[in-house]
Amino acid sequence: MKYSFLTALTVCLTYVCTAQTNPKWARYPAISPDGTTIAFTYKGNLFTVPAEGGVARQLTYHSAHDYKAVWSKNGKKIAFASNRYGNFDVYVMDAQGGEATRLTYHSNDETPYSFSADDSDVLFGANRLDIAEHRQYPTGSQPELYSVPVNGGRVGQVLTVPVEDAQVNTDGSKMVYHDKKGYEDTFRKHHTSAITRDIWSYDPSTGKHKQLTTFKGEDRNPVFSKDGNAIYYLSEQEGTFNVFSMSLTGAPEIAAHTSFKIHPVRSLSIGDNTLAFGYDGEIYTLKAGEGAKKVEIIVRTQEDSNPIKYVSVNGGVQEMDVAPNGKEIAFISRGRSIRNLGRWFVD
Repeated sequence: MKYSFLTALTVCLTYVCTAQTNPKWARYPAISPDGTTIAFTYKGNLFTVPAEGGVARQLTYHSAHDYKAVWSKNGKKIAFASNRYGNFDVYVMDAQGGEATRLTYHSNDETPYSFSADDSDVLFGANRLDIAEHRQYPTGSQPELYSVPVNGGRVGQVLTVPVEDAQVNTDGSKMVYHDKKGYEDTFRKHHTSAITRDIWSYDPSTGKHKQLTTFKGEDRNPVFSKDGNAIYYLSEQEGTFNVFSMSLTGAPEIAAHTSFKIHPVRSLSIGDNTLAFGYDGEIYTLKAGEGAKKVEIIVRTQEDSNPIKYVSVNGGVQEMDVAPNGKEIAFISRGRSIRNLGRWFVD
């Protein structure tokens, strides 16, 4: 028995959106240095919204996935990762919108972390190639730290040790980061093992690293306070990921600032002593002496592809079923479920 399909219609499950209030999965929030604006990713595009809430402004409209926004120190530019050419590269654009400039061209994924103190470079993580003297073999589980000029140019290696979420203070005299001792999924919760992440500081003038946290679970995503005398970070030391702080002067006093019980806090950032983070698919801010506040967001956008796509199917059908009325069939081709709304016949 042979089936011929003359016309097939693929129905894609997409949401045609005109305006959504408090949409779920506004992700990777990054607050501007002055604390007034939050950049975030929604449906693979970058948006900004006032930190107090309001209508979001769409910055990118590409069909690729754009995420992990990072503000320059002066708040005029945003770096981000995008897979417009297959893997994730580092891009930079004006914080008000406009064309994005590609900065990296490597075949492995790259993720921006911070701008340099003078905004001349973007620091990013990638697994490229360690120096010959370093015994670590480059793997995806242990990335190195690199920098690339904001105006484009040659990439330079900053650190060969496995560094993630590196942040540079205002004068460039210190860096904080969390390590990566081995592979473990970033989104795994309640992970306890020999390779859980810890927070470290790094002094570029001496080349020395100092371990700041010793919790046997996960500590990650450090950011400097405005005066640089403390850091905020995420830790599971009280159950699920919450926001903690640690003094960098004198005794390392640790304090908890949120007490969420069910879902983990993600993507911590800071601007003018206002913290921003993600929780349960929504964005929150936190100011000193106040409780966490959900940012009310209105998103107005449109899809970047058609909700219905016509495809030609000539064989390769793996499964099928005929509708009860005998006028339609459903079948699997190319790994997708397809409904045939055209003519079909059997030989």
